[in-house]
Amino acid sequence: MRTPGAVAMATAALGGLAACGTDAAVSTASSPTSKPVSVRSAVVADSECQQTPPTGTVDRTGSDLNFHSGEIRISLVPTATTPTTVPAPTPPPVPVAPTSSAAATSSSAAPAAPASQCFGYRRWGNSDPSVPPDSLLFAFKGDGSGGAQVSFFVGDLTGGGPPPAGGVRHVVPALVAPINAQVGVSANGTYYQATQCSLKITAMSSTRAAAFFQCPTATTSKANPFDPSDDVSYDSDETAASSAVPGAPQAPSETPRTALLSGWFSVSR
Repeated sequence: MRTPGAVAMATAALGGLAACGTDAAVSTASSPTSKPVSVRSAVVADSECQQTPPTGTVDRTGSDLNFHSGEIRISLVPTATTPTTVPAPTPPPVPVAPTSSAAATSSSAAPAAPASQCFGYRRWGNSDPSVPPDSLLFAFKGDGSGGAQVSFFVGDLTGGGPPPAGGVRHVVPALVAPINAQVGVSANGTYYQATQCSLKITAMSSTRAAAFFQCPTATTSKANPFDPSDDVSYDSDETAASSAVPGAPQAPSETPRTALLSGWFSVSR
């Protein structure tokens, strides 16, 4: 799971983006007469999440990255949540012959998880995706609290070292394999985050950056970097753990929901 510190870093970066965001919705939200922040997300056709991002040069220096336009398409598929504790074993039920009442009982089972949704957001915030000391962050936002972000370690792009200084380049092989990335999406008022995502970069240069990604497990987080009014301490988990009294009964914690994330993004000058 993504650590609270990682969430805080993304929040600090996105907090700085708000002042220079290009979305009209951002400036409208700061108006004294504006309506409360909406949690409605920009749902688009599922087929848009299945498109292929543009391809181009993949420059592994990681330098001269500056983008002013672009978009992301991200699919969210809710999955069954694994219980945090294993229940005690119970004897198997006595076999019962099928009856009309049994059929009625089975038909009243809990409803299935919602179907997948595809969300679309526009490039947002700083044109330079660099986040010191060692990350690249691509942020996208829609109306209200909807948005998504993709971040990864710049060393995975450059081959283990920082971008070159003074124009001196170190020779590295072409980037063929996917790299690890962190992906988050704020959809319908809920923030999902994944720290283990496969990111395949299809373009990375001074003119365009594009990639597609897959995240097998994303979990919900109370802290939402796209919603500054979430009123949640980003180190609340650490604080709660340190202040717990040994032997004292603990309040049951809410089991986070999980989802699969996939999609692509493309930004350009």
